[in-house]
Amino acid sequence: MEFLVRFIEAFAGIFAEAGRWLLIGFGVAGLLHAFVSKERLTKHLGKPGVGSVVKASLIGVPLPLCSCSVIPAAASLRQGGASKGASAAFAVSTPEIDVPAASLTWALLGPVMAVARIIASGISAIVAGVLIDATDKDAPKSEASAPESRDVPLAVKSCCHDEPKSAPKAESVPIGKRLVQAVKYAYVTLPADLVFWLVIGFAVSAAVSAFVPETWLTGGAGSGVIAMLAAMAFGLVVYVCATGSTPMAAALVAKGLGPGPALVFLLTGPATNPATMAWILKDLGARALAVYLASIAGVALAAGFALDWMLAESVLPGMTEHVHAASGSALWGAVLMGVMTYAAIRKIQARFIRQPKAKSCCSSEAVALTSSCCSGAPEPKQSCCHSSN
Repeated sequence: MEFLVRFIEAFAGIFAEAGRWLLIGFGVAGLLHAFVSKERLTKHLGKPGVGSVVKASLIGVPLPLCSCSVIPAAASLRQGGASKGASAAFAVSTPEIDVPAASLTWALLGPVMAVARIIASGISAIVAGVLIDATDKDAPKSEASAPESRDVPLAVKSCCHDEPKSAPKAESVPIGKRLVQAVKYAYVTLPADLVFWLVIGFAVSAAVSAFVPETWLTGGAGSGVIAMLAAMAFGLVVYVCATGSTPMAAALVAKGLGPGPALVFLLTGPATNPATMAWILKDLGARALAVYLASIAGVALAAGFALDWMLAESVLPGMTEHVHAASGSALWGAVLMGVMTYAAIRKIQARFIRQPKAKSCCSSEAVALTSSCCSGAPEPKQSCCHSSN
């Protein structure tokens, strides 16, 4: 019973400490989602060269996409004419760090670790992209081969109109509606995407904080080459998102893991999951996958050694006391728990509760409506788009 109480206290403490920063990060992510369109991204990244690689790395850093959700975006960039390097750079920097993960890192591991993580994520993406382009034997896509920007049809033909509709441009959406979209994405959609990994991360962090002895990683066990290689291997084989990996690293640091190995884990874990590697192998090739993994591992180790060298024997603010700092933040923790609980309920409903399928108004089956979808006349026994003889 005592172990359960300690676990619950540690779990609640992490919620309290992370609540404010994670909610702020969700809000910024929502604004980015509502005001930064995919068309604009493709416009900036659709040209081959080092410039596109750098842009892809910088643009990918704040975007709220995890390792799996970044694949469609990166594939779209590639199909839109982006080079292999730019596509890979976007696939590296985007899942390694985002606004919620950066704000959570600041809260749990201090500003030094947060800044180091952001910089190292950008560097690893640039290195991977440049090396992939440099080792690519295929001719780069020319600008002329990139598809022209045009309106995207929403449907081939509407059942009530002869001509296909076009998707409204992002610029035509009113500011108020965009803000509503931002809030919905920030506090409904995004938490639903992250809730599983966040709960796992918080639970592992609480378990480590509650059950692992304080002296477990003290001395040389938590630092040095062996610790960094172990952290890198763990990050390569275990899939965690950028936000979910943060409390895990914070709990290990509180038990004596050095900041360098912790940074290595934070860089390798989110960027190297099987889904991303499968996409790189399929779309970019085996050579690009090898360069991708080598770049992430090399930059992560270099960043870990550099951080340990800069910090020497100093302790990062917030490293050892974050799991005990629940006072003054209980309200933020309660709000975060409410948001995540609602997100979990929605995710469970979407997965296990079947929604009734709406019948097409142009199908041959009877439309159970009191009036036609194309007119005001009652037509309960036949399709609204098929006339009777």
